[in-house]
Amino acid sequence: MSWMQSPSTVTVVITDREHHEPMRSFVSLLRRAGFETYILHRVNYASVSRVPRPQVVLADVGANNFASGANSPANLQATWEYVPIILLASVDEVTQLRFSTSLHDFLTLPTTTIELDARIRFALWKSQGSAPAPRDHTEINGLRMDMATYEVWAHNRPVELTYKEFELLKFLVTHPRRVYTRSELLEKVWESEYFGGTRTVDVHILRLRSKLGPVVGKMIHTVRNVGYRFG
Repeated sequence: MSWMQSPSTVTVVITDREHHEPMRSFVSLLRRAGFETYILHRVNYASVSRVPRPQVVLADVGANNFASGANSPANLQATWEYVPIILLASVDEVTQLRFSTSLHDFLTLPTTTIELDARIRFALWKSQGSAPAPRDHTEINGLRMDMATYEVWAHNRPVELTYKEFELLKFLVTHPRRVYTRSELLEKVWESEYFGGTRTVDVHILRLRSKLGPVVGKMIHTVRNVGYRFG
């Protein structure tokens, strides 16, 4: 089955020109092809939290502040690590293309369904096997964690966490946007060390939010009647 025919393929288009050609036709082409497509004007926590984690990011090089702002390739890669990035440019904008290791391909607009399918399948194939490897340092929207030293900072303010608080936060941060039930978190974080009820997860989440502060703490979301997710 073609990737174009798979409704599970989520794409995010970074642009502020979705109502102008050739971007309007491109977005329409993506949706007609069956991709679950979201439009973001800028990459920030408020916007990213509204969309599922994409499988492909398509970035409009003609968008405002693309090169140096929140939508720069480096920032996109930091936001959606291991997600392939494809640059979009009209013929007149091709000279603005700047390549780096965080980019996987580019498309010149307007394009065709055949080329679109090939480029996205190539980007997905190229990124296969790039599963996140454990890293000593993680930094996301003001939260910084050192996995080796068990140190945490919220907007450069050191945060003192207990061992289990750190392990719980680490697990959620390294599995962003996925929702875990309380029972799953007990199994993943506490393993066989804890024999109490799921209420302990709620207590630890409450403490984490309090210690991380009102901004960073809000990245830990409660999903009603289900559990918790990060981001």
